[in-house]
Amino acid sequence: MSGPLDGLLVVDASWGMPGSVTTLLLADYGARVVKLERPGGGPDGGSVNRSAWDRGKWSAELDFTDPADLGQLLKLTDRADVLVESFGVGGATALGMGYEAVHARNPALVYCSLTGYGLDAHPWRDRPGFDCLVAARMGFMAEQPGHRDGPIFLGHPSVGYTTAFLATLGILSALRARSVTGEGQQVDVSLLDGVIGQAPMNWWWNERDDSYLTTQDKGVFGNRRIIMEMFPCADGEYLMVHTGGQGSFKATMDLLGLGDKIRPITDRVEMSVPLDDDEYVVTRELVPTAWLAKPRAEWLKLLHDADVAAVPVLRPGEVIEHEQVDFAGVVVEVEHPDLGTLRQIGPTLRFARTPADRPAAAPAIGEHNGRLDELVGCGPVDRQQPATPLRHALEGIRVLDFSSFFAAAYGARIMSDLGADVIKVEMTSRDPMRSLPDPFEAANRGKRNIVVDLKDAAGLEIARDLVRSADILFHNLRPGKAEKLGIGYEQLAAVNPRLIYCYQPGWGARGPSAGLKSFAPLLSGLTGLMFEAAGEGNGPVRRARASEDYYGALLGAVGALMALRDRDLTGEGQYVESPQLHASLFCTTEQCLDEKGQLVTGFGLDTEQMGYGPLYRLYQTSDGYVCLACVGDGAFARLQAALGLQPDLAPSDGPRLAAALAERFATLSSTDAVARLDEHRVPCEVARAEPFMPQFFWEQWAVDSGRVFEHYHDEFGWVREVGLFIRLSGTPGLNKGPGALFGEHSRPILEELGYSPERIDELVATGACVTVDRAGSPS
Repeated sequence: MSGPLDGLLVVDASWGMPGSVTTLLLADYGARVVKLERPGGGPDGGSVNRSAWDRGKWSAELDFTDPADLGQLLKLTDRADVLVESFGVGGATALGMGYEAVHARNPALVYCSLTGYGLDAHPWRDRPGFDCLVAARMGFMAEQPGHRDGPIFLGHPSVGYTTAFLATLGILSALRARSVTGEGQQVDVSLLDGVIGQAPMNWWWNERDDSYLTTQDKGVFGNRRIIMEMFPCADGEYLMVHTGGQGSFKATMDLLGLGDKIRPITDRVEMSVPLDDDEYVVTRELVPTAWLAKPRAEWLKLLHDADVAAVPVLRPGEVIEHEQVDFAGVVVEVEHPDLGTLRQIGPTLRFARTPADRPAAAPAIGEHNGRLDELVGCGPVDRQQPATPLRHALEGIRVLDFSSFFAAAYGARIMSDLGADVIKVEMTSRDPMRSLPDPFEAANRGKRNIVVDLKDAAGLEIARDLVRSADILFHNLRPGKAEKLGIGYEQLAAVNPRLIYCYQPGWGARGPSAGLKSFAPLLSGLTGLMFEAAGEGNGPVRRARASEDYYGALLGAVGALMALRDRDLTGEGQYVESPQLHASLFCTTEQCLDEKGQLVTGFGLDTEQMGYGPLYRLYQTSDGYVCLACVGDGAFARLQAALGLQPDLAPSDGPRLAAALAERFATLSSTDAVARLDEHRVPCEVARAEPFMPQFFWEQWAVDSGRVFEHYHDEFGWVREVGLFIRLSGTPGLNKGPGALFGEHSRPILEELGYSPERIDELVATGACVTVDRAGSPS
């Protein structure tokens, strides 16, 4: 095995998507993952999802209710670096393998618990933990556009992917803390965190009621000078366009023959200038039909020639054959026992010094039953790690964020929440996202800010002085631009060989599409999510409740922390590449192509956008909707008793069962239906008709648990925003306050680097650096 996690032993005692994808991320990059499965395998033992999510792992069958098997598990945890479990609140403790008991045996173990709503005490703690139920309770389904009224079941499993990313970040952060303290700890990540982890870009509360989206309908841009939408073309195919780059809005209008009706904006960031009334009519009413004049391929060529971000909206699986994906070599072939050779997305992070191996196919259930003695036979490991106190997991790590817009910046912000000193190195031209207050705050909260002119020799020298003090650097400049500015990897590695240089371009550093612009949600369209969220046989929806901005941020941060773990062992930094495209691709691992090039997927939303099957879906009640997650024979028997279903109905009855359930739920109110199912311990929730995020900010338990932060912002007054997603028992995260003003920390950071007050004044006077006083006046 190879990769930055080589030598790590992970025991996966979880079931379900979040745990499987968490340990997939670890296995793909070198960890030895031992998947502990129920005897005979669970309900998804032969699924397509298992072929993707359990590749490269060992499989051993254990019955945790059997004392001998439980003893084998405990012996494994004695040797392990990481344990991942999903037994629910109190479930592991009831089995005798709770955190306290296991930590006493192996104090260096990182113990990751995946639950529905987290381990801390709050009113929702004991609600059933399934991704669809948490999405229903939080009103996440009310945010998903659909082809009908009411909440829409999430066809793309975004909650599972986001939860897995957060769990992986928690594990890697805890491993970094262990390298300093010698102690393991508990990592607490929930499906609720997976939901709110995708909320900060669009949801906050501030005294000015300022948002880049209209509050009445999140996703509508109103009079913002931007087009970020999907459109049908003359041939019936769809494209997506994003005019976020400077000049792209006017260029698009020119191509559509509407340019004479739009003012050119050259002296300010284009997005920051509102549309006037006439321009509003042109943008929101005339633009949609203008695309019908040409076929998609012709429009895409024109847009790309004009340097406007645009992509074709593809169906699930089609992206596997895209020329940039082929160039990147991120598609792997795996063998499925029933379906033959499947092509699926493989490891997508690129490590220059510690590249990942091509993963082996998922093992047969129990394939490694006879090999556990190889891991447990030697007894506990005596790690003898250093014992330096640490308050926060990433304390002592300095991160430089040279990025603009959201994706790379959000990952760096999460690292700030976990204790890293994150410095946003902003260009004198300003990050264009400053005109979009919600996403800017979400991506930059808690960071310090220094403004330099990298085109000035003195400004570049400031950047290099910062690099000498840094551990990790993020940027998402277009290919070649960093080298022209003097901050390319080779240039900075010569200054600091221990630097972890995380490059997050849109499409990749090289390849046929590398020069194209990339903005969310274009790559969601390219990778099939708009069709995946639409339901079988339907046209694409305008948004999938997911975003490559979030995915790109999370995967980039995962890559940086993996490289940090390797550096802790070797002392060497390296180049890490995590394109936004690759993050989007990773979050389509449930989409495979068979030997005939046909789509094979472990998910499939029905035409009505109600769910995946009769027992995992929405049902309409007399006054709304409920969401049902009835998994397993025991739960189905309880469902039959709760609703008085015909005794001859079985889970395999498909449409007949769905019809019977629909008829029964229609006679009940949502409240009565949930009360009845709760009484019989059948997992369910009322599916809210409105997003819950506005109310969530005022739930005291959310504030008390750190899921909501409140602080004062110099520009927006009092603010409430999404807080922590990852809870670490030994080295917890923290609130460092709101996003910084432009140049707010330039002077103190330069002083830390040894610059004299006179030299700082000179740099400000020449424009190499910008500072700001607390009143917000640039100088």
